[in-house]
Amino acid sequence: MKLIFEFLRYCLGNEVDMSGVVAGMNWQRLYGFASKQALLGLCFDGIERLGKEYPEEMKRNPIDRNLLMSWMGAAQQIRRQNVKVNVVAGKLYSMLRKDGLRCCILKGQGNALMYPNPYSRNPGDIDVWIDASRERIMEYAQKKFELEDDIRLQHIETSLDGVPVELHFFPCSMNNPLYHARLQKWFKRNADLQCSNVLELPDDAGEIAVPTAAFNVVYQLTHLYHHFFDEGIGMRQIVDYYFVINSFALEKVFLEKNPSMKTFSKPHPSSLTLKGGSTSSPSPSSSEGGDVKRSSCRSDIKVGGASEPSPEFSSTQQSCEEVAVGVTNEKGDYGVDVEKVLKYLGLWKFAGAVMYVLHEVLGLSEEKMICPMDEKRGKLLLAEILNGGNFGRHFTKYGHFTQQGMAKKYFLKIWRNMHFVRYYPAEALSEPVFRTWHFFWRIWARG
Repeated sequence: MKLIFEFLRYCLGNEVDMSGVVAGMNWQRLYGFASKQALLGLCFDGIERLGKEYPEEMKRNPIDRNLLMSWMGAAQQIRRQNVKVNVVAGKLYSMLRKDGLRCCILKGQGNALMYPNPYSRNPGDIDVWIDASRERIMEYAQKKFELEDDIRLQHIETSLDGVPVELHFFPCSMNNPLYHARLQKWFKRNADLQCSNVLELPDDAGEIAVPTAAFNVVYQLTHLYHHFFDEGIGMRQIVDYYFVINSFALEKVFLEKNPSMKTFSKPHPSSLTLKGGSTSSPSPSSSEGGDVKRSSCRSDIKVGGASEPSPEFSSTQQSCEEVAVGVTNEKGDYGVDVEKVLKYLGLWKFAGAVMYVLHEVLGLSEEKMICPMDEKRGKLLLAEILNGGNFGRHFTKYGHFTQQGMAKKYFLKIWRNMHFVRYYPAEALSEPVFRTWHFFWRIWARG
């Protein structure tokens, strides 16, 4: 896997000497890995870059023509899907705002904008967090959408123009009731800013609000944690989080160098330049990535300006990071106490595992990490990712539990999560209790 990991680092835009990697790469194996981990688009971008930067090495170890054509077709399909989902995301956001509902798009197309090429990320459904009561969201959804029969604790499922949509009452849940309650309190405290962080989608597809990097550092880690116990997480989610961590680090550096802007606005982190000359998003002139325009943290303030706050934004003059993370250091400056937040939400140990995977696989530097690496838990997490693939759909362990019927899957998931009790006791022991309660809650909610 070492060569594949080196190749992934190269795909992320890092400067890597690929001579030896190209010479020893098994392209069929790489394709299988990328397919299993939902990274075909990102890896194909890397293949194209290799053809330009290492043409002689590629001639000595060429990719089979049929394999290359299949890969190219998959990449084009991913691009077309992204174009469609972008348009629908912009339409959905515009519709909700027009109808008086404040909202933001979670993960998905917001994450794609942090990629070197925003069309290379495998798109999924559209998750939109609506900052309103459950009752108001349900009433609105019944008027505007054709709803599925099922309803879940955190969202309801529907579609718009053929694209699956999840309307979220809140972004994510946790199995342990104490940490779940703390998480929901944290979400409510930070909802306002996430709905004000507006940016434009590529190629005039519209605009959407997306969470800030400071919010995503915690929220998307929670999302990984939840899915780790549910059915598993794949490398695509790890790559997403790699860009979130880099964006958060860039914000911190920017605000440390521009202290006068802490109270007002800051550029979206994906528009900043990374070390080594690469960026976390394409430049506006990039024809491949599309024209990605950036807005500021406040929906009404342009970078470098100090205009009056939007009436939609909280009147307090806190920095974006203070509101998003909710904890500052003793000096009240940028030094957000991420450690305190993660420990408060029961995420500290899992964060260490994720940092290990990000370092070992994608080369994340320790200076950007939000906590120390946890090698023991990190090796467990990496093994689960490599075995299970995207959202655990390829698991061969645990009786192929993701491919079983409801009854058998229920008990196999309990058996799987018992393997994690020694590492994450609070969440692992709570998972079967929460899942059983949630099953009966869904029956009650439908009735």
